[in-house]
Amino acid sequence: MSAVLLPGGAVAARRVTARRVRRPIAWLPLFVLLVVVLLEAAALFRPQALQLHPLQASVGFKQVSGYSMLALMAFAMSFGWLRRRPSLAAHQARLKEAHLVSGLLILALLALHLVHVPLGYLSFVFHGMAVAIAAGAVRAAMGPRLGPKGCIVLLAVHIGLSCVVIAAGLVHVYLVYAYTS
Repeated sequence: MSAVLLPGGAVAARRVTARRVRRPIAWLPLFVLLVVVLLEAAALFRPQALQLHPLQASVGFKQVSGYSMLALMAFAMSFGWLRRRPSLAAHQARLKEAHLVSGLLILALLALHLVHVPLGYLSFVFHGMAVAIAAGAVRAAMGPRLGPKGCIVLLAVHIGLSCVVIAAGLVHVYLVYAYTS
């Protein structure tokens, strides 16, 4: 309750309504999981289906998609730090959604990035990223039903594979610059 000063000096009590906490979109983790499964199936069984345009083979596309993935990875890595910031406490649902969407965008860009190399280094990175994102999406979708141990295992898979993929991505960037310049 708070007080409001009315004309003439009268004071009236005013009820302060609490801000409703926004919950994350419930179907988003399931959507992410579905897209991960579809991209995995396409990469494994019909990699040529991922070639949407001849521009994907160009150096410009590789650079734009590669740097976009690096930027999205930087955001995804900072997610743990961002969600602990007191100033962002009211935006937990949006941060969670942004984290899910950024992971999905990384995987989609990676699928488009590796069109001409379905078997190799980038393929390993793609499949590792797909498993990491799938583990995160399953944890986000079914967290309470899995119990604490199941959540910890999925979180360990998600974070562990994500770190390996990020390291592999940075090695890829280094190798590209070392051997193409």
